[in-house]
Amino acid sequence: MTEARPEHPVIAASHRRPLSSRVGSRRVRRRLIIATYAGWLVFAGCVKFLSYGPLPSIWLGLILVGGNLIVQAAWVTRRTIISTPALVDAELDERLIQSRNAAFRTAFKIFGLAALIGWLLAMVAMQVQPNNQGLLNSLILFMGVAMLATTLPTAIVAWREPDPAEPELSAG
Repeated sequence: MTEARPEHPVIAASHRRPLSSRVGSRRVRRRLIIATYAGWLVFAGCVKFLSYGPLPSIWLGLILVGGNLIVQAAWVTRRTIISTPALVDAELDERLIQSRNAAFRTAFKIFGLAALIGWLLAMVAMQVQPNNQGLLNSLILFMGVAMLATTLPTAIVAWREPDPAEPELSAG
């Protein structure tokens, strides 16, 4: 019987679609990051507003999960040099590997603080608020922390990466 062996990272990388260097300017990337996180806060506020209506809690939870999946699809599934946290080492040069590792270190510090604050606020919400409101607030906090966990390293790389170099025109 043949055993299934995992592919070597270089071979696995060669089967993927090519890495794009098209990332846009730093200003556009920073505005996209701010719009993403601000948009999620507005989205979470809308879900909280909907909780006062007739929608059952399960639908509100599904709406939150759907919103998080859309944000993750926009940030994590892209194959550009900005999405280096999602790529294997074989696909990156030394500078991008260092940039990715620095982004992971920074993201871990931010995420650790956000997770701690989110956990404390969720515990307070569950104890203080009646019925399902405390549960929904805890779920909103959990989904916000989960979104940070999945998108923050990529957002940090996008924030820090310099503008792409302009192509040189040959004199001729």
